[in-house]
Amino acid sequence: MDGYEIVGRMGDAVYLGRSPAGARVVVRLLPADLDPERFLAAAGPLREISAFCTAEVLDTGVADGRPYIVSEYIDGPSLKEAVASGGVLRGAALHRLAVGMMTALVAVHQAGMTHGDIRPDNVVLGPDGPRVINFGVARALSTTDAADTRSVGVPAFTAPELLRGEEPAPAADLFGWAATLAFAATGRSPFDGGSMAGTVNRILNDGPDLEAVEDDLRGVVAACLSKDPHARPAASDVLLKLVGELLTTDLGPPPAATRPVRRGRPLLLGAAAVAIALLSGSSVYLFTSPSAASAPVAASTPSPAGELLPSAAPAATGPEVVLSPLEEVEKASEDVALPDIGITLHEHPEDPVRLSGYTWVKKPFNTFVREKGKDAYRQVDALMSPALSPDEGRVALSPTLKFTQSDMDYLKITEVATGEAFTVPTVKKPFETAFPVWSKDGTKVLLTVIQKDKAVSGGFVVVDVTARKSTLVVTEVVGSSTDPFTFAPDGSVARRYFDGKTSGADFYNLQGQVVRTMHWVGSPRSVNWFSPSGKLFTTVCPREKGICVWDTATGNRRHTVPITDVDELLGWFNENHLLVVKNVGKNRQAQVIDFVGGTQRVLADIKGRVDAEAEGKDIAAILSFTRRSAP
Repeated sequence: MDGYEIVGRMGDAVYLGRSPAGARVVVRLLPADLDPERFLAAAGPLREISAFCTAEVLDTGVADGRPYIVSEYIDGPSLKEAVASGGVLRGAALHRLAVGMMTALVAVHQAGMTHGDIRPDNVVLGPDGPRVINFGVARALSTTDAADTRSVGVPAFTAPELLRGEEPAPAADLFGWAATLAFAATGRSPFDGGSMAGTVNRILNDGPDLEAVEDDLRGVVAACLSKDPHARPAASDVLLKLVGELLTTDLGPPPAATRPVRRGRPLLLGAAAVAIALLSGSSVYLFTSPSAASAPVAASTPSPAGELLPSAAPAATGPEVVLSPLEEVEKASEDVALPDIGITLHEHPEDPVRLSGYTWVKKPFNTFVREKGKDAYRQVDALMSPALSPDEGRVALSPTLKFTQSDMDYLKITEVATGEAFTVPTVKKPFETAFPVWSKDGTKVLLTVIQKDKAVSGGFVVVDVTARKSTLVVTEVVGSSTDPFTFAPDGSVARRYFDGKTSGADFYNLQGQVVRTMHWVGSPRSVNWFSPSGKLFTTVCPREKGICVWDTATGNRRHTVPITDVDELLGWFNENHLLVVKNVGKNRQAQVIDFVGGTQRVLADIKGRVDAEAEGKDIAAILSFTRRSAP
């Protein structure tokens, strides 16, 4: 097809492709019985439609007797997927969707054309706002004599005149727009009859159910759902009315530079048309890209957060190799007793990992962190989850008890030496943030967004510590709320993937797009997957048989570490040794082990054990181990 490369499947006769210039495109194959000449004549004008709020048609043609349309790839979920996963839209989000869709229809109608199949599946929530896709499909299908035997649209959003066999006209697009907007506000068609026959009957004979549509939109939506196509307003008139409503609607003040964007709705869409200048400026990224997770990405494709690595399945596992010089594990030279939490540390001054902080699990729930270069621990707060910065100078504190003073969650940054502190708001209730992770350079903190009432993750927050501001990134996640995001070696973001059967890893850029998948590697644990060099990472092996060490660049398995009585995989000690917690008798030990499972050293003796029998009753504190910066 004129140099277009197919790289993945997105649906029935719809493929993710790559243009000769390397850009991602969507290739849609149309039925082979379309007359080629009539199809090309009908599809030619599609390339003249303005791409503003639409997916631009890049090419049309016939290959091996099969007509095709190539269009711009819009990275994001369809409106149908977004409502199913995130809930209905309200307020400004619904207004912006209305404006974006109508702007697209104005552009199409001004070009003398009709979409003919407006429905939730054909609206994509892209990074710059809603885009209407699949232009030309209904028009192309109408070029064949067999078109009346094909169902192009979905009855629940199809104008009554189309159900009676009339040709698509601009008024039918207005009906589809209104029915789709009602779906966004309610989660169902305004003519839902419980069955296809019942729905068709309601479209032809009954009025729409618009009770849940907001008052300021209900009038124009009802007008566009008129049974008589001649009674429906023109797209340009509807757009002017919508923009007028936006100009007089109180959407609240824009967020200040030092405050995060609040997520008060399931989705907050980018503004469209003239409303862009009025309503944009948020620091919220919205990406839900199911196709990106399954389609392979070329190794040469750059990522905003770093260089992308191959997204294909791993090649055959090669021999065991050592990727860096073997590092020794120094013997402990001193013991540090912390009787208040029942732990004794066995340390050496050159240890790359140390106990950096802890929080009591009983009243008064005090939180302590280690003073830089010392064996002493200083109380910095209470009821906080601590993460010490790589240089040990600052601690990021995420409150474990949420919303005691307001409905906004926050991250607290405290100077360990002086106690000087500041807070950065993150998300608004019912969302909350947890699992703080520092970037390698100590300038940012990554937090996982959780919606506890649904036991899911809603994305992540990146806190710029220097600027004292946060950015919320709402993204597609497959897994539970207890699977935290972490920084990958290239500065991108990684998280455990689990769909109920398969466990692996997903990698995201800082805008929330899934840019790489490794769904064969098993279960990453906590936030310390990656080795100090970043060349390796660990998981609990598939089928939970040992600890697997994987090559970050290739996805090949390098080692399988046998485990006995391991209670927790904490991460890495150095490039060739792992840090685990094992049950030993009635207590536990933090142990440094090698790649064959041998214990090289006990890093800490910990009173009490965690298992089904003990239930953690004797555990005095939640511990935090941190990698120290190289001197």
